[in-house]
Amino acid sequence: MKKVWISVCAFVLGFSLFIPFAKAAQFTDVTANNRFYDEILFLADEGIISGFPDGKFKPGQEVTRGAAAIIIGKALDLDGTKRKTKFKDVSSTNTASGYIASAVDRGIISGFPDGTFRPSQFVTRGEMAILLSRAFELKDEETINFSDVHSKMAAYPYIKKMVAAGIAAGYEDNTYKPGLVLKREQFAAFMARAVNPFFIPGHETPDFSVSFLNVGQGDATLVEFPNGQTMLIDAGASEEAIQRELAALEIEKIHTLVITHPGDGHTGGADYVINHLHVEKLFDSGLPGTSAQYKEYVQAAEAKKITRQAVKTGQHLSPDHQVSVDVLHADSLAANMDDGSVVIRITYGDIRYLLTSEIGAAAETQLMSKQDVQADILKTAKNGAGEATSPSFIKAVDPIMAIFSTDGRAGFPDETVKANLKAHGAEVFSTTDGMIVTMSSRKSFYIFQDNGAEAKSAQAHPVSAASLKKYVPLTQ
Repeated sequence: MKKVWISVCAFVLGFSLFIPFAKAAQFTDVTANNRFYDEILFLADEGIISGFPDGKFKPGQEVTRGAAAIIIGKALDLDGTKRKTKFKDVSSTNTASGYIASAVDRGIISGFPDGTFRPSQFVTRGEMAILLSRAFELKDEETINFSDVHSKMAAYPYIKKMVAAGIAAGYEDNTYKPGLVLKREQFAAFMARAVNPFFIPGHETPDFSVSFLNVGQGDATLVEFPNGQTMLIDAGASEEAIQRELAALEIEKIHTLVITHPGDGHTGGADYVINHLHVEKLFDSGLPGTSAQYKEYVQAAEAKKITRQAVKTGQHLSPDHQVSVDVLHADSLAANMDDGSVVIRITYGDIRYLLTSEIGAAAETQLMSKQDVQADILKTAKNGAGEATSPSFIKAVDPIMAIFSTDGRAGFPDETVKANLKAHGAEVFSTTDGMIVTMSSRKSFYIFQDNGAEAKSAQAHPVSAASLKKYVPLTQ
């Protein structure tokens, strides 16, 4: 029975995934015994919080409104340049003035009726709910029945949002304590949960990812398996592009390389991958190529003594028993080189990806007649051109999301194809706007798109993201 997915929350920010922090900054007064140790060090690594000149973090010190503005401003990458504000008690010399002004412009914070901001006033749990709900644009609300929170309170709708997002919860005595002043360590915990949902208590961290790399007018899809193996499906249009994208993800080894089509948009960076990333297994379509880039790919494989294996329909390529990587279509004898492309479906838990390479509408029809092609995420064929992704194919795949791997040149993606996908209810993403990364566990699914900001340090993925959405599978 077809599952449906609903968007339950959205996070706007960048952060490191899978491993919360790499080489964390050390504070002399924050030890591993601190219950918010990971959150504090994560925020320090991301440059969102900092310590004092004496090397301390002072976790038990109260958080002021000025300090909160700085921390939120850094998390949102707001302009912190010191300048004049509209508040009579915040001059241009105040360290927080720039962040206060920027946060006011964004509608995150406000002052008091007497024209003051009161930067030295301490932040309460109620105020924190208002600030973070606005800063991170929380939408969903949860029904709450805390004995000390009522509907006429200014913080009431924001507390509902914080609870719905899992960022804040109440106490065992059924109170929220909205007037409780926050310590620096507590504020750090709430900030970490808002910035990175993997700090939310009870969250199951994703252990599987599929990344659609921004490699220009071509395809390159990186799969990272729960067992630590990596697979690169196609290598983009150039060495420079694939090198940049894999370096941004700190990928040092590609265990398996799959080339679905001999065209330059798939083989352009293959020789770089083979020469520099310790490829162990190499699969391709078996289709002949004539371009210089294809020849360089073949020569690199021969020089490294890696056997090229032509895949066949029905073959299983996964290096991890937890994930299926199935060849739905391959035809090395095809008269039409595009329609001989390798079509791959990846399945992890309830989530399915369909990668259609360069097949056209005729091959789509043939594929539908022989295979169940349903998938949640469709990587469209031909870089989104109108010769593929027909209405009947969209209906058969029934995607929730569609990915266009293109540099955005005229006609890519085709507007009719895009409109057909949207009319079917699919969200559409294009690598023209940056790398697209999806991550999942067996209980959760996340997607974000890199907006091109400098990658932050991460063991597996940097997330300098324009958006991050979480989807929860439901059955009907």
